[in-house]
Amino acid sequence: MNKSLVYLIYFTFYTFVLLWVGKGGFKRTRDIRDFYVAGNSLGLRASIFTFVATWFSAASMQGLTGTLYAYGYSVILYSVVGWFLGAVFLVFMSVKLKDYDILTVPEYFRIRYDSRLLQVLGGLVIVISYILYVIIQIRGFGIVMSELLDINYTLSIFLVYLFVIYTTFGGLFSVARTDGLNFILLFMGTMIAASIILKNIGGLTLMNEKVALIATKPFIDFPYVIEKGGLLDPFCNGLQRPIMVFTICLAWGLGLAANPQYAIRISSAKDKKTAIKMICLSVLILAVIYVGIIIIGIGSRVLEPALKSVKSVDEVFPYIINNVIYSPLSGFILISIAAAAISSANSQLLILASGFSYDIYKNLFKQDISEEKLLNVNRLFIFLAGTISLILSINPPNSLLIYGSYVWAIFSATFLLPLYGGLYWKKATKEGALASFIGGLVIIILFFIINTFLDSWTIALHPVLPAVVAALILFYVISRITYQKKGD
Repeated sequence: MNKSLVYLIYFTFYTFVLLWVGKGGFKRTRDIRDFYVAGNSLGLRASIFTFVATWFSAASMQGLTGTLYAYGYSVILYSVVGWFLGAVFLVFMSVKLKDYDILTVPEYFRIRYDSRLLQVLGGLVIVISYILYVIIQIRGFGIVMSELLDINYTLSIFLVYLFVIYTTFGGLFSVARTDGLNFILLFMGTMIAASIILKNIGGLTLMNEKVALIATKPFIDFPYVIEKGGLLDPFCNGLQRPIMVFTICLAWGLGLAANPQYAIRISSAKDKKTAIKMICLSVLILAVIYVGIIIIGIGSRVLEPALKSVKSVDEVFPYIINNVIYSPLSGFILISIAAAAISSANSQLLILASGFSYDIYKNLFKQDISEEKLLNVNRLFIFLAGTISLILSINPPNSLLIYGSYVWAIFSATFLLPLYGGLYWKKATKEGALASFIGGLVIIILFFIINTFLDSWTIALHPVLPAVVAALILFYVISRITYQKKGD
């Protein structure tokens, strides 16, 4: 059967199943609590599905595989290691956060610190950061659809826009139901792709023996020829500086720990025990998936040491599946890559909408707004924010993995200290939280500007380090001073 026809059948079947599964969420959503946190009712299985599917985005599925292809095992140190360290923080968060009856993370700031200003600032950071981060998912989906349906990238990204808007409109119930489908697809797709690649190579041992001998540019425009053994070296024979690896790892790890999308997954679980089990079991499942991703990235370099028609790391995985190891299951694997993008994008748009509607609009201007009207405001803003992300995705960033670490660093600099400090330190004050939030944000923006001015995404020091250090100092010092004054 013709390849294009096979791909079209896969895409059509996935579309119908996704629409059918997602419609159930509309029926169950009756109020804002249902819309934001699924009525705090998700059981363990649904929680694991939505946690893993939200975590595993285009940054993992495409950004990580492609960067592994280009730089080798060194990438694991500043991505996967950082993500798993962040998950440890989430366990500590779940122990305390479930004690608060919240619909959004900025609402926690208002309750804990009695500060509507901090809630507004939190909502504003969520809106801006997630608009920027949804670009990752749209770009990832667009690349896959270009391979799957053989259409232009710009046309491809309009398809994900329709999928994401539909599944998000039903609230977290709808997102969680479609996450179950997307979880199954991304897990199976990763395992199938890894198995096919290993079969073509001849096993793990042979894969590592062969990759050690490679000394080529992965792409024509790649600036370096990696020496033999470099793809096995933890710092890629000097191409990856230790301080850079450490600080990017810090950006991803602390950003994940403070990220509202995981805090909301904790809040939506039916109880504290379920939330803790969700995180622990999800991490085990993710570890299995990442083994598959590592095999795909490194194995692809062995099968095809240099790709002439690929321009960025994010295009590697779809290209390999469609051109190097094509099989009757290639369409399924490509759909699984698209599922990873959709499952993260709809979660982020949902939280983004709450940041505007609940934390800014309702908090400042319409505290007495009815739930029906607030739901409509949420859906309108989902449409507007999705449209903005779509427009920005027409000229997307070159590397999803590095770009994502910069967006996640914003949460590290702003949310981390007020969130965990408020949960675990009784002396934390409103003034300390505000100083930490604003100071961390100012520092990270300043370093963003410096990096942009220097035109360097590979600058040795990631902005997250000075920003988090400044936020920590401000949080502790200002809280101590103001707490003592209140005590006097």
